[in-house]
Amino acid sequence: MKKILSIALSLFLLMSLFVVWAEAEKVRIVHIHWTQPPYDDIVNQTAKDFMEKYPDVEVKVLFYADADMPTKVRTVLAAGGECDTFAMPNMQSAWFMANDLAEEVMPSAFGKQTIEEVVDMWEKDAFIKVGGYYNGKYYGIPHEMSNYAAWINTAYMKEAGLDPEKDIPKTWEEFVEVCQKMTKRDGQVIVRNGFAINVKAAVFPFLILHTLMEQKGLDWSTEEGFLASLDTPEAVEALTTFTNWATKDGIFDPGLFENEREGFGNGLCATFLTGGTWYWGVLDQYSVKREDVTPMRYPRFKDGKDVGGVVYGYSMFVAKQAKNKEWAWKWLDFLESRPEAYIVHGYYQPRKSLDPALADQYIPNNDVFGAERSSGAAIIASANLSELQDAVGAAVSRVIFQGMSNEESLQLLKDDVEMILE
Repeated sequence: MKKILSIALSLFLLMSLFVVWAEAEKVRIVHIHWTQPPYDDIVNQTAKDFMEKYPDVEVKVLFYADADMPTKVRTVLAAGGECDTFAMPNMQSAWFMANDLAEEVMPSAFGKQTIEEVVDMWEKDAFIKVGGYYNGKYYGIPHEMSNYAAWINTAYMKEAGLDPEKDIPKTWEEFVEVCQKMTKRDGQVIVRNGFAINVKAAVFPFLILHTLMEQKGLDWSTEEGFLASLDTPEAVEALTTFTNWATKDGIFDPGLFENEREGFGNGLCATFLTGGTWYWGVLDQYSVKREDVTPMRYPRFKDGKDVGGVVYGYSMFVAKQAKNKEWAWKWLDFLESRPEAYIVHGYYQPRKSLDPALADQYIPNNDVFGAERSSGAAIIASANLSELQDAVGAAVSRVIFQGMSNEESLQLLKDDVEMILE
């Protein structure tokens, strides 16, 4: 009996040690994501499927409000807390790459030999446009891509004797002419803007001027290009084009209202330039009817480059502190391998495996937004993006509200940028 008990005890101890060893060997990945129904369910299901495929890996997904997520990730990484992979919007991601908190993409985890092969799994320039590329290196893989397009009130076009099919402006000169015809006055006072932008929130003039500068052939995707552009005649022309809408062309009175999306929705302006596919849902909150508006491509300069509105989106990163980086990249590759699950909700993932017909089926006006995504401007990859936005917003305001020349305001902008980047 003692022998049997001894054997049983030995077996029990061996099994216990095996369980402890197995648990110790199990790979644990903590992923931080922003919460957005119904996509939370897709992320959770993908994690479940990944763990079923790889039983020795545990994926824990933590969801946070979109506005809180960048700060949460910074805090966790600074404290050395659990965070192996994380999502980040392109307007925030450069800070993590610049501060060496993100790991470079590992081709072997994707079954590839080179980084070029990994990049080729997504649409051209997707890594750059959604914030996974910094200073010549690839750190994040694309998760979602959206873009800003122009919107125009077609009912006002008809009222002005314009054809909503034939008279959609293609150039900035045509844009001004069309907007002038749709601007409404009571005597000398504008009561309906032909165009509007919230110049008090720096991000909005920054987004528009970003595209104008890129259309002029200037590089606003890098800090070096951004600074170098400010001494050029092309930059003067781009800024002048923008500020003239308020100072000379007579299509924009900034004092009529502030929020262009609300103003457009309530019929107080005829065009604006900062609406995504989501704006259809926003429009429903206001008085203008859906059948009276349409998105359109950004106008271009006659002699300029084919560049659309700024692209925005999210990339997925592996934290520098991740204990098992290859498994972390394998998990992210798996997470991004089912774009068809997202597209049915109008959510665009630029992975080449996505059937383009599905984008046309599920994204409203994809003839406009798809074309603009392909040619859209890549926002500057800078850890100082917020400060640069404010500096650009101030440059626009100096011309519109203080009467400063465009040339002088650009010189002050250059001085500000040099201080920000030093």
